[in-house]
Amino acid sequence: MSTQPTRNTPSPPITPRTSHAATGVHGAPSIPRSSLLRSGLALGAGAVGAAIVGSGAVGTHAIGSDAGAAPIGPAPLAPAARPSLPEDWTDTVLTQDLPSEQDGYIACFTTLYIDGPVKSVSAKRIAGTDGIVNFMPQGTGSQSEGFTPHVSGPARLDGGPVALLLLGDAGSEVWAEAQLVRTANPGARALLLHVLGPSGWSIALPKGTPIVGDLIQKDSPGLVSKKDARGALADGVSMSFHPDGDNPARMDHVQVLDGGQHITGGVSHPVSGDRVHHDWYGAAVGGDGGWFYLCAQLPDES
Repeated sequence: MSTQPTRNTPSPPITPRTSHAATGVHGAPSIPRSSLLRSGLALGAGAVGAAIVGSGAVGTHAIGSDAGAAPIGPAPLAPAARPSLPEDWTDTVLTQDLPSEQDGYIACFTTLYIDGPVKSVSAKRIAGTDGIVNFMPQGTGSQSEGFTPHVSGPARLDGGPVALLLLGDAGSEVWAEAQLVRTANPGARALLLHVLGPSGWSIALPKGTPIVGDLIQKDSPGLVSKKDARGALADGVSMSFHPDGDNPARMDHVQVLDGGQHITGGVSHPVSGDRVHHDWYGAAVGGDGGWFYLCAQLPDES
């Protein structure tokens, strides 16, 4: 059965990134819907992970068998060091100007816990993923209008975004894009849903790179603190493994850069009984109720 939209509505053009002035996200609800931006939860055998409500708090010290374990990976950067970004990150969201309201917003980042390290996800699976199947537009606090997703095709790892149209029961039409990405968990992928704005800007991500993300509930990136950045990095990494962030993370050399446009820091956490350490670098993108930080894992030699 075709998954193409039933209405003859042209898709907005997806254009290269252009420079915009830094602006905040307006119209956010008083209580942000972080349930669609924090994590995924397995619904049962054969089901896609679903984003859930939760604080996403994680421990800052190792527990159990991880206590005292030596981290695997490069030594942490010096506190004042600014990471050197890989050349192939050029022209990705990590090196572009701060997006504006015209560039849309991230609606959900859903981890597919039970699917394993898949290389593709079908259009049907995308349409049934929580955060997409129960999509609510930015600034709405309740499901006042139901939306039916029409996905243009499967999402493939490193294959870029897939277009989809969300048709509302009351006639609303929302164009968006979905991407399948790696996470901090080698055994799990995630689906990123980005609602397109009037500019038609598409989020470009580095290929072959784990991506995590978390919402910081601030009106402007300039208000983001080092404590906020620590929480976003810890939650983003830990929720790659469990919807409640049940994977204790240790943080080091966390920095807020460029007036909050970027954050960086090291995260060590357990994987299969060992404790690993990686450095991450994130960029602010508009979110529902704040700014969503998309963070990419830096190569070990950075």
